[in-house]
Amino acid sequence: MSVSKGARIGLAALFLTAALAAQQPAAPKFDVVSIHSVPPNAPPVMREPDFTPVLPGGQYIHSRAGLFEMIAFAYNVQNASNQLLGLPNWANEQSFSVAAKPTEGFSALPSAENREQVRLMMRAMLADRFHLQVHKETRQKPIFKLEVAKGGIKIREVDPPVPPATEGNVYAVMGDGRVRINGKKSTMAGVAKMLSVALKRPVVDETGLTSYYDLDMKWNDPDAPGGQPRVTGFGAENAGLLNSILQDELGLRLTNANGPVEYWVVDHVEPPTAN
Repeated sequence: MSVSKGARIGLAALFLTAALAAQQPAAPKFDVVSIHSVPPNAPPVMREPDFTPVLPGGQYIHSRAGLFEMIAFAYNVQNASNQLLGLPNWANEQSFSVAAKPTEGFSALPSAENREQVRLMMRAMLADRFHLQVHKETRQKPIFKLEVAKGGIKIREVDPPVPPATEGNVYAVMGDGRVRINGKKSTMAGVAKMLSVALKRPVVDETGLTSYYDLDMKWNDPDAPGGQPRVTGFGAENAGLLNSILQDELGLRLTNANGPVEYWVVDHVEPPTAN
């Protein structure tokens, strides 16, 4: 029986697709996963500011992990409080003790690569144990652009971190008439990320600056001693005042704009299956 030229081409394409699929490396998965619900009356846990549940050797160990933060980590959601949607009430209220480890002999990786592998394994674990289904969509929303203010940047450029050290996070405390922003060997992308959390609105870095900086800015509201402090906490309602401080102290400014914002929407999730 003869085979037409078109059929031969179709069969060749099918075999090629199958061969390519077979060559694709399997997504990494944890080999051993222990998940236990933490009682709501369990005593609080104090953690250091630089605490991370991601450990060398592809491990994720967390004695008080919320599903919200696990999803945010697994899918690298930068501003999860605004961009992760659809979790049911129980998922926001319940926390878990999680110990997840890969197979013995997992390759020793640099910190950044290890973290990315753990992200992928967390996705598989969430799908397997919590039956998580999530999709990403883009919506046009109000954003802020972070730009260099007139007069130029006012913070000190420093040498980049030497591996295995990595870029330092930027932290902000705002309230009771005071603002403090600090970071060591941080980037403008890190500043934008911090502002996104503080203002509860996406902030896009458009400074064009790629260097590393040390930041340590303290500001006290001059009106606070004689009356009600103007700075009461985070949120876009304080953007005008914070913008003024950024320009005066750091040489940066925020401008209003509309732009694409990525959202991760939870379609389905269940309490974890038993160990």
